[in-house]
Amino acid sequence: MKILVLGQGPLPPEQKPGQAGRLSAPSIRAWHIARALQEEGHAVALVSLKAASDEFSLPRELAPDLQLYSIGEAALTGQAALSRLETTFQPDAAVAVSAWPSYLGALYLAKSLPFWADFFGSPLAEGQAKAFQAGDDALLEPFARFERVTLRRADAVSTVSPYQEHATVGALATHGRLNHFTDGYRLAYNIPATLDPTRLPASDEPFLRGEIVPNDAFVALWSGGFNTWTDIDTLYNGLVQAMQANPRLHFVATGGSLPPHDSQTFPRFQKMAAESEFKDRFHLLGWVPYEDLHNYYLESDLGLILDRWSYEGILGSRTRLLDWLLYGLPAVVTETAYLTEELVREGLAFSFPHGSAVDLAERLRELAEDPARLAGAATRGKAFVVERYSYSAACRPLLEWAVNPRQAPDAGQTLPSFAAAENGNDRDRLLAEYEAQIEAKNKSIAALESWAGEMETRLQKSNSPSLYRRFSRRFKR
Repeated sequence: MKILVLGQGPLPPEQKPGQAGRLSAPSIRAWHIARALQEEGHAVALVSLKAASDEFSLPRELAPDLQLYSIGEAALTGQAALSRLETTFQPDAAVAVSAWPSYLGALYLAKSLPFWADFFGSPLAEGQAKAFQAGDDALLEPFARFERVTLRRADAVSTVSPYQEHATVGALATHGRLNHFTDGYRLAYNIPATLDPTRLPASDEPFLRGEIVPNDAFVALWSGGFNTWTDIDTLYNGLVQAMQANPRLHFVATGGSLPPHDSQTFPRFQKMAAESEFKDRFHLLGWVPYEDLHNYYLESDLGLILDRWSYEGILGSRTRLLDWLLYGLPAVVTETAYLTEELVREGLAFSFPHGSAVDLAERLRELAEDPARLAGAATRGKAFVVERYSYSAACRPLLEWAVNPRQAPDAGQTLPSFAAAENGNDRDRLLAEYEAQIEAKNKSIAALESWAGEMETRLQKSNSPSLYRRFSRRFKR
């Protein structure tokens, strides 16, 4: 079969070696799904959707029957780029990974094309976490729109946990998809967090030990974004209490802010760390090259990830835990997602109650004093995650569907009246186009502001104060 896969760019194969940059969990998941389909014998056209861009690149062959296209969202929404690709590639089915690509696929793919949407976490639960952070329920609207448009169009939907699968069935019901046509037809499936089981070799040179932390340090690692769900107050206070008790404890973080979704959480944590009495033991390294991440895992003693209790946490997952365990790094966690519950149950992660800095500090203290316990979890964890979460195993429901992709029995039918959409797809397409154009304009404005700031700095350093004042007044109008 020929399968078109839509993912949120940049994707892992677009990352330049040695270049620090953010690769999101949804982009990594899209890459894993594309590889699983290609390795199963399908021809795959993988689309990397780029925000604030109107590009449409020629395909790049990544492997036999796996081609990569880079398409700007403005080109997709305003220039029929997806329709052109459908015409040239002629897919038998399409798969979209995460909420925004699924939304665009639902709006712009041919209505006769079998369409699988992968909701990597609950859109509305993520929207709730963002609305809580800003204190503004108006932020829920786009998340509700993404979910509504996608669930009314998709022929099958995958989720990241059993909890989310059940919640999605309820959402499908409210949108009229549990009707007399689909009785007996399965609409929702679970594809858990996915993992590339290939282990990269360790670097010959140290990344942390003797470079950033002392050789004998006990290193607690955070890798990835600081999202709206991150309980940074408990994280900071627990670490400080643990540092008071254990002078060997150092905290290392690779990753940071997640703009435009969350540009508040990480800067607030940075400020807390910079003002700490233990600021020299907080090492916030920012985003590092993707191909180097495993070296930080290998040189750390313990991973650390914690949530506020929220429905985003219950219905989502924490993919980074799998990568840590692949390299023998167990973790301290809050039991929120199904994955964290499973790993704690298997003795591969160590939990503490939500919001309890005292319990976090105590867990860090006791594990630092029990290296045999950590070593046992590290040894068992590698085999466990490879067997259960390798992308070829985790994607099995999608791979079985792709053998004979089909539309749902209610495709093209009038949905029950109680589920009638308030707005039609024409309005939704206009909204998607406006959003893509606004992103592109914001990028241009940011570039101009950066140039103006650079010029102002240069003029300040020059020996022409009158010229500086003229330019300064002009920029500030």
